[in-house]
Amino acid sequence: MAYATIRDVAEQAGVSVSTVSRALNDSGRISARTRERINQVIEDLHYVPDSRARSMHSPNSRTIGLLIPDIRNSYFADLAYLIQGELLAHGFQTLICTSTQGDSLENKIQVRNLLGQHIDGAIIVPGPRSPQTLDELTRRGLPVVYVDRTNGYRGQDRESHGNGEGVPSIDSDPLPGLRQALNDLARHGHRRIVMVPGPLDESDTFRERQEVFTDLVSGMDTLNDPTQGDDPTEAPTGGDTFRPEMLDQWKDLGVSAAIFGRSQDAIQAIEVCQARGIRIGRDLSMVTFDDLPVFRILTPAVATISQQIHTMGTCCVRMLLDLMSDSQTDSVRLKTRYLHRASVGCPPGHTGQGP
Repeated sequence: MAYATIRDVAEQAGVSVSTVSRALNDSGRISARTRERINQVIEDLHYVPDSRARSMHSPNSRTIGLLIPDIRNSYFADLAYLIQGELLAHGFQTLICTSTQGDSLENKIQVRNLLGQHIDGAIIVPGPRSPQTLDELTRRGLPVVYVDRTNGYRGQDRESHGNGEGVPSIDSDPLPGLRQALNDLARHGHRRIVMVPGPLDESDTFRERQEVFTDLVSGMDTLNDPTQGDDPTEAPTGGDTFRPEMLDQWKDLGVSAAIFGRSQDAIQAIEVCQARGIRIGRDLSMVTFDDLPVFRILTPAVATISQQIHTMGTCCVRMLLDLMSDSQTDSVRLKTRYLHRASVGCPPGHTGQGP
């Protein structure tokens, strides 16, 4: 497919290239008749200005890089959609790249692809390779914002890999939403509750959710997690990601409710429950992080802990634009919010009344 060039427009309109450029940029003096003729030729030739050529003559490309772990994950797809829309409203285009968690070669290629487009800044969902990514971007003075997570490292790992200090981030605090969810489960009569946090080695997010859950349960006399060891600092024996055999373990332990720190695990658990005839909301109550549209249309609808993704998408763009204008911006923690739905009911044999 051949694209019309600005020279093609100038030749057919019978004017100079600089005159066409002034018409496109609405600068300089051009007669109304000449402008009308140029616009007609542009329409006839289906001419689209070459953004690559513009970027060569401008210090800014009006392009922002967005690096996310997996576009197949509905949560990240929604987040990317929101960020892209917000950037477009501010006159920026978005170059979206995905990379497999922990794949250093793929991650390096994606970062180089972003830099090859002369991006003006980057928004990153950080993961295990974030320090290397950050080094590649910031050594060129690019503004960077972390979204959904902080830096993905803990303790000694931060000392050996760097901690991304100075990079503003926006993520969500799991405490409010988890507290509300556990209170709701307790009101419905649940006593034995488990947490499937998600891959603990992938980021701080999943580990923090597990730790907050453990602290909250230990502070509530009526609740306990039977998969947790006597030492609350021990890793849960139930596992950090869902496996079908967990349902058998939970049944043997008398577990009547489960909270999922990752939506993929919740979806897999729902599929296994449906295949086994386990009734969600009756035989097993369920709550999950990530308020995806699918959880609202399922039967029963699934209770979720919302991370306020719309606010997150809007806020991270504002933070990046502030950095790009050399304004000070601080990290933000949004409060998670619990949304009760029919997947939370009374446990089997419970005679009390729900709310």
